[in-house]
Amino acid sequence: MIFPYFGEFCGLIAAILWSITVVLLRKSTYEITPFLINPIKNTIGFLLFLICFQLFEIPFWYELNFSSDYIKILVSGALGMALGDTIFIYALSTIGANRVAIVDSFSPFIIYFYSLIMLQNQTLSAMQFLGFLITIFAIIMLTYEKDYDEINFKVKTRGILLVLFAMSCTGFGVVLLKTVLNEINDQNIKFNLWVTVFRLFPGVVISWLIFSFKSNKQQLVKPLKKYKNIKILILASVLGPFLALAFWILGYAYIDKPSVASIISQMSVVFISILSWYFLNEKFSKVKILSVITAFIGVTVTALAN
Repeated sequence: MIFPYFGEFCGLIAAILWSITVVLLRKSTYEITPFLINPIKNTIGFLLFLICFQLFEIPFWYELNFSSDYIKILVSGALGMALGDTIFIYALSTIGANRVAIVDSFSPFIIYFYSLIMLQNQTLSAMQFLGFLITIFAIIMLTYEKDYDEINFKVKTRGILLVLFAMSCTGFGVVLLKTVLNEINDQNIKFNLWVTVFRLFPGVVISWLIFSFKSNKQQLVKPLKKYKNIKILILASVLGPFLALAFWILGYAYIDKPSVASIISQMSVVFISILSWYFLNEKFSKVKILSVITAFIGVTVTALAN
């Protein structure tokens, strides 16, 4: 049964689950390469979805209106689950969870940009533009924080740019997927979960393909022999590409504007910052706290403008 604000509820749950996943993925990157983490997490998530399909009698195939719709979903998955996630996890391994979370708060505005171009009835008001500028200021504060004792400035800058590039890939995929969901306008949960799995499929294939090009694969898989590493990675895979992704796709399906769903998901900025400080012992300086607050104000201003 779909209740009022079902989409918003799903978006918030996805943000919480994704925040926990990011912290777990960061712990995994201590010993496992991001180029192996991503295909494993995608594969586990994909297999779990297939099991659920069998248990709850969800069809493995849906007939869409146009063959191009299948291509759009596959491209969305390739950009988001394969390329975007691999780059994101790599950046996570270099600059840490709290920095990634703050930069990731810019995601709604990347989605706004694509929405203005690709979707109908999407506008950017003066208040939304103000929220955009506030969030940009938060990223600038983070970039130029004098934390040279923690991280090399060039490494931090490159990591921030990688996160922005990852968001650009994922954001385009999100809005491309929304064009399909808007066209079909099917409010059936089973159908939207099928879209999730179909989108995850290229994420599995392409991420393994990316790993296959690594020259030292035997050395890279050695950390998987440790039970601790496997346990953390499996938990991250269950929470992230399975549960969080399912709630995320439902959020985008049941909220009219993808920008609104993206703003709700930015609660993860706060969650990740707190969790990374508590569980990963990442330093939470005054500048980072101010950046988190500023970024959250930015997305809040944008949300109120809707």
